[in-house]
Amino acid sequence: LSPSHLSQCPRCKVPVTRKDDSNLRVRCQVCSKKKRRDFDFCWQCLKKWKGPQPRTDHCDNDGCFSEALRTLRYCPNVVFESVEVRGCPSIRACPTCGSLLEHSSQECKNVVCPRCKVEFCFVCLKVTDECLETNTHFEPCSDGVAPRQTSIPVWHQ
Repeated sequence: LSPSHLSQCPRCKVPVTRKDDSNLRVRCQVCSKKKRRDFDFCWQCLKKWKGPQPRTDHCDNDGCFSEALRTLRYCPNVVFESVEVRGCPSIRACPTCGSLLEHSSQECKNVVCPRCKVEFCFVCLKVTDECLETNTHFEPCSDGVAPRQTSIPVWHQ
């Protein structure tokens, strides 16, 4: 298990594993058994779970937010040196694995994710082969700029 799949229960401090990346709600088996009642907490803010689920962005506790989603929402736009594109965020979540990547603004509009090794277009967020069916590495995408991402893809390896 990667470190991002292991945390401590905020109540009893026992190590807890997160098996489902598409849900921030996690159950502590130790607390649930002791109290004879399910104890669920938020993987992100480490407080008792509030709100509907499954959720990948936040629970309903005050102050629970994803730093990654905040970055995607407020990052500046990139000005490409060799592609005429306006309004493209400088940071994107890889559409395959969700890693955050920043475009250097140099070279073409496509990047290779260092985590999952998938090459995709930073502008339209399609895999490169699909993007290149209708334009080149240095042309604006026929579908335009994909909107700012409001969720982060979960990688199903």
